[in-house]
Amino acid sequence: MQRVAALCTALACLLVVAVLAYRPVTAANVQEVLIGEVLPLTGNFASLGQQYLWAGQTVEDIVNNDYPDLAVPLGPGKGFPGLGGAKMTMVVRDDQSRGELARTIAEQLITVNKIHFLNAEGTSGNTSIVQPIAESYGIPMACHPCASPTLTEKGLKWFWRTGPHDKTMVASVFSFLREWREHGGPSDLKTIAFLTCDNLFCQDNRKVASELAPQSGFKVVLDLTTKTGATTLASEVQRLQAANADVLFLVQYPPETTVFQGDAKRAGFMPKVLATSNGAYSDQTWLEAQKKTNGGVGWLGRDPTAIDLVHDRPSWKKVNEIYKKYSRGQNMGELAMREITGLLWMADTINRAKSVDPAAIAKAAAETNMSPDQLIIDYKGIRFDKSNQNELATGVVTQIGWDGEKHTIWPWEMAKRANFKIIFPSPSWQERDSKPKPAS
Repeated sequence: MQRVAALCTALACLLVVAVLAYRPVTAANVQEVLIGEVLPLTGNFASLGQQYLWAGQTVEDIVNNDYPDLAVPLGPGKGFPGLGGAKMTMVVRDDQSRGELARTIAEQLITVNKIHFLNAEGTSGNTSIVQPIAESYGIPMACHPCASPTLTEKGLKWFWRTGPHDKTMVASVFSFLREWREHGGPSDLKTIAFLTCDNLFCQDNRKVASELAPQSGFKVVLDLTTKTGATTLASEVQRLQAANADVLFLVQYPPETTVFQGDAKRAGFMPKVLATSNGAYSDQTWLEAQKKTNGGVGWLGRDPTAIDLVHDRPSWKKVNEIYKKYSRGQNMGELAMREITGLLWMADTINRAKSVDPAAIAKAAAETNMSPDQLIIDYKGIRFDKSNQNELATGVVTQIGWDGEKHTIWPWEMAKRANFKIIFPSPSWQERDSKPKPAS
C-alpha cells in the first residue's frame, strides 16, 4: 500500500508539474508568427519556387506594413491585430526540388524552428511526401498552387487548399473543347494525344483527361509518359508526329516544356491545338521567355483566374506593385496570385483565431467564409468543404496571343468581356519565326 501511495503521489506531482509547465500562448504573449516555407529554390522546379518566394515576401510585406487603401486581409494596419500587432516572419528553406529533403526540412521547421503554420512545397508530388509530417505533429499545413486532387482526398485533418484542383481545371479545358464547336470553332477535332510527365501532378492530370476526353467526343490515339527531368523528347515528338492527333494535351514542367519545344521545332511538329495544364503554362518566367520567340503563341490552357480581366482591380494593381519590388520587375502571374491569395488567407485565419494554437487555427480555418471582394484572384470566395478543399475556387481557359499575354477564352461570358479572337490552328514554327516578337 505504501508503494501504491508513493506511486500515486509521484504521478500527482508529475501531473502538477506538467500543468504548471504548460502555458497556453495567449495573444499578449505572441510577438512573432512563424510561417514555415519549404520551397524548390534550386533544382528542376526552381523557376516555380522563385515565384513562391516572391509571393511570400509580398505577403510578409503586406502584413507587417500599413497599406490603408489595400482591400485584402491584413492590408490596413501593421501586423496581426488579433495578436496585439505581432509581426509575420517567413522561415524559408530550399528543398532542392527533392521530396525526401522536403520531408526532412518540414520536420526541422516544426521541431526546431517551432513554426505555427506550414506552407507546403508548391508541387503536388513533394507536398504529398510532406503531408504525413504535418499530420503526425498536428501542425496546420496548406498548399495553394498544388492542383493534384488526391491531396485533399486522404481525409487529412491538418491540410487545406485554397486553390482549385485539376478535376475542376482540366474539366474547364475539355468543356471549352466540347463547346467550342457550338461557338464558331472547328467541327473536325476528333483525336487527342497525351504527353505527360511521370510525377503525381502530371499523372493526376492524365487520369482526369483520360476520363474526360471520350466524354467530350475525342479518341485517344497516343498516351505518352515521360521522365521528370528529361533532357530530350525527340523520340516522343516523332511518335506524336506519326499519331497526327488533332489535339495535344501536354502537361510538363518548365524545363521539360522547353526541351519539348526545341525538339518539336527541329522536327517541324505542331498540332492543330496544343492544350496544356499548369506546369510551364502557369510559370510567369516561362511565359515572359516566350515573348522573345513567339514560342507560346496559340497555346491554350486551364487557369484559376481570368488574368487579363483581374488586372483592372485596384487591389491587384497595388499588390502587383509590392510583388514587383521582390520579383525584379516581373508582374504577378496566376501562380503567384494563387500563392499570395492562399498566404493572405493563412494570415487572416491566424488573426481570426487570435492564437497560434493549432486547434484554434483549425477552428478558424473551418469557419472561413471570405468574399470575392477580399481577393486579388477571381475565385467566388474561400469556403472549405469537409475535405478542407476550397469549394469556391474556379477555373477558366486562356490562350496566349501574339502579344505574348494570356487572354480568357472560356467561360463564354468572360470571353466576351476579354474580346479576344481565338488563334486556330496553332501557328507553324516558320510563322512564329517570321512574326514580330513582343519582347523585341
